[in-house]
Amino acid sequence: MVALVIWGNLLPKGPDLTARDDRRWTYNPAEVVAAFVANQGPLAVDYEHGQDLLKGEAAPAAGWIVAMEDRDGALWGKIEWTERASAMIREREYRFLSSSMRLANGGRIIGLDGAALVNRPALPVAALDPDQTGETEREARALASKAQVYQTEQATLGRAITISEAVTTVAAMSAGRAAF
Repeated sequence: MVALVIWGNLLPKGPDLTARDDRRWTYNPAEVVAAFVANQGPLAVDYEHGQDLLKGEAAPAAGWIVAMEDRDGALWGKIEWTERASAMIREREYRFLSSSMRLANGGRIIGLDGAALVNRPALPVAALDPDQTGETEREARALASKAQVYQTEQATLGRAITISEAVTTVAAMSAGRAAF
């Protein structure tokens, strides 16, 4: 059962990344997002890189990355957390994500294999926020902006609609539903 769905910072702003132990990588967020889309399925988030380290032993998922986006050069993932992981995040037992990176020659990140809940990430990523108050405001502003553009486009076509109708239509389109 999905208990919590929040966005988490998978990789800091690039293109050049330096870990706390001086390891270095480069990446293009658009390329990593494209690799995620091409994968056509969610990526597992485990505990303490269990899937990377245990190799064949049980490493249960804490959640699933179901979407990714580039936010001003940083990579963020929308994660559906299990009940167990949700409780740990809410209680601040785990605060950060650490990505499992797929690398090309020269340390270029070409995709992610998943991520892990950790407390000491190698990269400087934002802490998980189970309340996501800032996220809700960001999404509301984006929806309002898209609705205004849609309302203007409809007026140009000779169709007068209210802002409420525009918001409803844009929200439905964003969710993959048609509103008629």
